[in-house]
Amino acid sequence: MSVQSLPADLHKATSALPSPRVSEIVLQTAQYELMRDWYSSVLGLSWSITNPGGAPENRRRFAGSPKQTRASDVRSCFMFLDRSPVHGQVLALFELPELSDSPSRDPGLNHFQFRHANLAALLDRVELLLGAGLQAHRASNHGPVTSYYFSDPDQNVVELCCNNFDDAEKLKAFIDSDAFKNNPSGIDVDPKDFLARFRAGEPLDQLLKI
Repeated sequence: MSVQSLPADLHKATSALPSPRVSEIVLQTAQYELMRDWYSSVLGLSWSITNPGGAPENRRRFAGSPKQTRASDVRSCFMFLDRSPVHGQVLALFELPELSDSPSRDPGLNHFQFRHANLAALLDRVELLLGAGLQAHRASNHGPVTSYYFSDPDQNVVELCCNNFDDAEKLKAFIDSDAFKNNPSGIDVDPKDFLARFRAGEPLDQLLKI
């Protein structure tokens, strides 16, 4: 069924259901070791489950989706980003050696985001990554959040961010403002300069001003 042929009342029906949460992101890659080590180093977490996979000729194929893959058929690993509730949020890698080394023409994933507790926590990680030679290709004060963007070895865009508001009412007021509606992307900032200004003790209301 195409998107165009979805029932007109489907949105109304699903809007009455409890909202789901993102619980797993699975990336397919031809650079398994590079990707495995990159995410473990950047996030500071270990892979909880690893699977050696099987012979490529034994991989199960699914008629409904050529992209569908079983974890047990390929070399794979799973990282628990948190453990609440039950399994929490999971990041996983599936090795598909036949893939190209770049997803730039893939119509799928654009980027995904890892949210930090606050600006200090975000910049502590960013400082470690920059010091290790990783390059942030973009940093932005979007208004609701501050974000640093990195590229993993497969050139997937990884957004590390934090909330700029610790009060839900203030956040809602900002999102409803003309300033945000006219400029939902906020402003780009120099990655290193923004970090330096924070370390120098610049007040947050000045640092996060748009």
